[in-house]
Amino acid sequence: MSNHAIALKRVFALLLVAGFLFSASSFAATNFVQAQSSHSFNSTVSQLKHAISGNGMMVMGHIDQANVLKMTGLHLKGAESFLVGNPKVGKKLFKMSPAAGAVLPLRMYVWEKGGQTYVGYFQPSDLLTAVDSQFRKPGQMMDKKFHMILKGATQ
Repeated sequence: MSNHAIALKRVFALLLVAGFLFSASSFAATNFVQAQSSHSFNSTVSQLKHAISGNGMMVMGHIDQANVLKMTGLHLKGAESFLVGNPKVGKKLFKMSPAAGAVLPLRMYVWEKGGQTYVGYFQPSDLLTAVDSQFRKPGQMMDKKFHMILKGATQ
């Protein structure tokens, strides 16, 4: 093997290692936040919608996963996702970086397990800063909003 081929292999190996290290460091850890509700599934969904609007946000989309999964033969008592956002906040973030659309609108999930209802979501600041570090402060503000929504839906 020529010296040139050996040098190219070494450069390629270094690039692979550097690429792996860079990509591994660019993935932020995402925290899943959840709380058990003191309400039934349907009441929790209703409370969630009320808490979302009461905190200046809106439901921008809805997925009834229990209904969709019924087509596969899986019968869940409750499993629904809500895409949650505020168009004015979204506009600011999209102006900062259109890549915000990879995580916006954010998702809140309501499910039933063992007769208990739960609400959960991934921490907004974790998701947003994984896209762009300049989203840290708006993400932290959304963390507070989502915490208030979670409390409103489950207590």
